[in-house]
Amino acid sequence: MPGGELLRSNLEEVIRASDPLAAWHVSETPCGLIAAFTREADAEKLLQRGDLARVFEGPVQVARFSAKDSRYRQAVLLRDVPWAIPLQDINSALTKQGIVTGSVERWRQYIRVEVLDAGHYELLLRQGLDFFGAARFSAIPERWWRGGNGNASGPLQAGPGIVNNFLETSNFQTGDGVLQCYRCQGFWHMAANCRHLPRCVRCGEPHSVEFCPRPRNNPICCHCSGPHHAGYRQCPVRQQLSNATPISITLSTTRIGNQCPLNTASKTNASAHEQQPLKSSQS
Repeated sequence: MPGGELLRSNLEEVIRASDPLAAWHVSETPCGLIAAFTREADAEKLLQRGDLARVFEGPVQVARFSAKDSRYRQAVLLRDVPWAIPLQDINSALTKQGIVTGSVERWRQYIRVEVLDAGHYELLLRQGLDFFGAARFSAIPERWWRGGNGNASGPLQAGPGIVNNFLETSNFQTGDGVLQCYRCQGFWHMAANCRHLPRCVRCGEPHSVEFCPRPRNNPICCHCSGPHHAGYRQCPVRQQLSNATPISITLSTTRIGNQCPLNTASKTNASAHEQQPLKSSQS
């Protein structure tokens, strides 16, 4: 489209009249005007008008660039999303979280979310989907379920490397009951709540596993330096944790007068010392 402040305002007026559902922006270049839309459906509505020549009072040449032509286009799978939650609500939650998406669809027990920004992709993997503060659904990279072949079409299916890939990219909890974070490889928390620096599950260095230069068949554990990835079930550090005796500690900030609330341990100690009362230092 030919440039010019008047033509730009005309284009912006036409876009507003099409009632777009998401953010959009018009910029000027030496070659003409560029209208960028967050959602492709909004661009479709503009192109379907068919009267752009009348709006600009002259012939108009339109070149369309779709996000599908972009080099970057990845998808994540949201897990354990109840079927009662409609996709429209998932879309709204993603928008509220600031995630720019392409398509959102349900595949079996997963919600497949196509992410158009690399930063948003990492954010969604790290934090999961915050569903309006009521729940948080964890996310895993879709490509591991496809065996790393990069195919983004067709039904969801497990690739040949599904087991190793799953261990390397998800919050991992086996029958030993040890929960492990895929972001920092630490234990007893999930990536959605992780506040530590990321560590590669394959080598322990501060980068994502998809960028790890170390061969997959030659991992090194960041916990014990053994020849296995950090999520290996037979890792000595993990086995020590699985054999540990869990204890429950409850902290209370409630005080009654000058006395602290008694817990089970303090009651037991009091009972054991009933026959030998302690002398008061204030007597």
